Amino acid sequence: MSSLRPLGTWPALVISGAMWGLWHAPLILLGYDFGRRDALGVLLMIVSCVILGTLFGWLRIRSGNIWPSVFGHAALNGTAGFLGLVVAAGESPSVLATSPLGWIGWTLVALVVVVLALAGQFRGKDQWAVNVAKAPAVGPSPFQP
Repeated sequence: MSSLRPLGTWPALVISGAMWGLWHAPLILLGYDFGRRDALGVLLMIVSCVILGTLFGWLRIRSGNIWPSVFGHAALNGTAGFLGLVVAAGESPSVLATSPLGWIGWTLVALVVVVLALAGQFRGKDQWAVNVAKAPAVGPSPFQP
């Protein structure tokens, strides 16, 4: 996401989320997460990743560290197992209603993002630069030329 920083905070967050969604496309096309093996399943994953990625990106920007986002992603993956428990109990719930990647999860995370945006937490590149500068050096990225 840092290489997208020159585009501005919002474009960087949206593009990063869309790329994250596309990264998961092979799993979606195998039927994971939404039970759909089509373009709609991939689109649902992209929407999920843009919404969740905005929150995880904010955690990265505000903390100057990748670990809060890593733990957020791990928590998301952990809660996804809850649906499996419900299904194992003999119910057949809608994945779009009960999954953290469904509309309930989208709504809750979108509300948090709106509150953060209204509080001015996504403004300007300066804050990002300061927080990234405070982050400990981890060496050169293997993905940069």
